[in-house]
Amino acid sequence: MEQKRVDLSLLKSPDYKGSVQNLYHLQDGSDCMVCETTASGSVFDVGSIFSIAGSDLCRAAFRHFIFSLMHAPTAWQAVGDQLQQEYGEKQRFLNFIHAKRSDGKGLLEQFQTHGAMTHHLGMIDRATGVVYKDAFPAQVSPFVLVEKFTVIKPLPISYRSSHFWDYSPYKNQTRHVVPLENIVRLGITSGSSLYQKFLRMGEQHRRLFLKEMGVEELPLWRFFPVPIADFTSKYEPEDRALSYQEALHISGCSGEQFLDLIRMTLLGTLLVQGVFKELSLTLWDIKWEVARKGSQLLFVDTIDTDSLRVTCTVTEDEHEMFVHFNKQAIRDYYKIMHADWIEAIKSSKAEAAAHGVSFHELLEAGQKSGRYPNTPVIQESFLKIQEKKFAVLLAHILERSQQGDTAAARVERAQQVRAIAREEVDFYRQAGAIHSYLAINGLRH
Repeated sequence: MEQKRVDLSLLKSPDYKGSVQNLYHLQDGSDCMVCETTASGSVFDVGSIFSIAGSDLCRAAFRHFIFSLMHAPTAWQAVGDQLQQEYGEKQRFLNFIHAKRSDGKGLLEQFQTHGAMTHHLGMIDRATGVVYKDAFPAQVSPFVLVEKFTVIKPLPISYRSSHFWDYSPYKNQTRHVVPLENIVRLGITSGSSLYQKFLRMGEQHRRLFLKEMGVEELPLWRFFPVPIADFTSKYEPEDRALSYQEALHISGCSGEQFLDLIRMTLLGTLLVQGVFKELSLTLWDIKWEVARKGSQLLFVDTIDTDSLRVTCTVTEDEHEMFVHFNKQAIRDYYKIMHADWIEAIKSSKAEAAAHGVSFHELLEAGQKSGRYPNTPVIQESFLKIQEKKFAVLLAHILERSQQGDTAAARVERAQQVRAIAREEVDFYRQAGAIHSYLAINGLRH
């Protein structure tokens, strides 16, 4: 079969310029588009405010690698083994995962036979335009080709001082991105929105919340007995926590589809968890995007270190310290080194929510008037540490995908990961901020 080709020279300006990627619609009449990963970064919904060299290629490679794995039935057979090893005694959880749908088939069984469906069509060689579906071009590229799905945004509605959202445009739609952030939580970190929400609750609400989650407590820096599916809104100005009932309602899915949506994201999480284990990294949570195509559900958007939390554990002076190899490291940097700027964001978001307007405008106006501090610049030494994180992950992906991976290579990369983690701890110690770091990412025995 002849390989697909995309003439990248025809991509002049993005049809959509995002904070971390650009999208280009092809003019060939196909339902495809090109995604270009950039080295830019965004936190706290403020847009692109920093750049990490090499992060674009690493994130594009990780995306391509994971989607390629998802297409392979053998990868899901390994996930089945992992399920049995880790949750063999959790029969209720296993019964849910293996449940037969109305067609008489189980989702994992389907994946193990045919692979999972995704919108990912391959990585585009920058030199030739050839699309590599399940392999890498000679040089890693920031460009990938994906199947295009409609994005429908809910309509804002106001009544008196209340502001809410109309999802009726989703009715009778059969080909669109599901308007949910689909989060799977293996455990709880201090930066988790679930944990922060829990801390703000009263005792009665906490009990009800724990009951809905199916757990007795939220153990900080510890794992749940089984992974938990959690949902927030996707296309509202702020990610809003949703109950399972509301998530089902706005998803546009049938009840059976919604349960399959949960199953597929749980299984996808175990697949990604296995990849990080090879680097001695611990996955805590991950955010998925899903699209509907008639009665079928597909994994879509991107899968990279911006949409998950993964850590390396450093033990020192009776403390366990969890060093993030993902965007949480940048979030924590701002919280620790520039707390006044973080308070400005919180204040502008609260004011925006009360008036039903964009917080970006309020933040920018406050900065111009001197009410809020300007957006801070990340120290170069800290950025260098982040560059090393992306470099070691990229090396692992390429060696694993090119069959060059060995036990000795994995041990060496795991040692590199631990050395980078210690560099980050030393950065905060030298900055006189180690106690602030421990308050966020430490656990004392």
